[in-house]
Amino acid sequence: MPLTNLPENCTGAFGAMHLLAEYDDEKKLLRSVRVEASTDTRGVIMIDRDLRKLGIQRETRHEINPSELIALIRTHGAELPGENQVRADV
Repeated sequence: MPLTNLPENCTGAFGAMHLLAEYDDEKKLLRSVRVEASTDTRGVIMIDRDLRKLGIQRETRHEINPSELIALIRTHGAELPGENQVRADV
């Protein structure tokens, strides 16, 4: 899906995605992990929030550049079956 309302000549990472959410029996959030683009679009930040211990909230952040993340997924991810040729819409 194409992104809208972007400035001209804009290149980099955009958006955010939740990767994991863990809740207790009362539907209270215990842990969440998400990735989001850095404000300068040059990096992707993974934010891991751990609220499992009562009274203690821990948040860790890790940053990687988009090309390193793409290479990591290509190296360690499983390629999905299907057509490998993508037709460009003209």
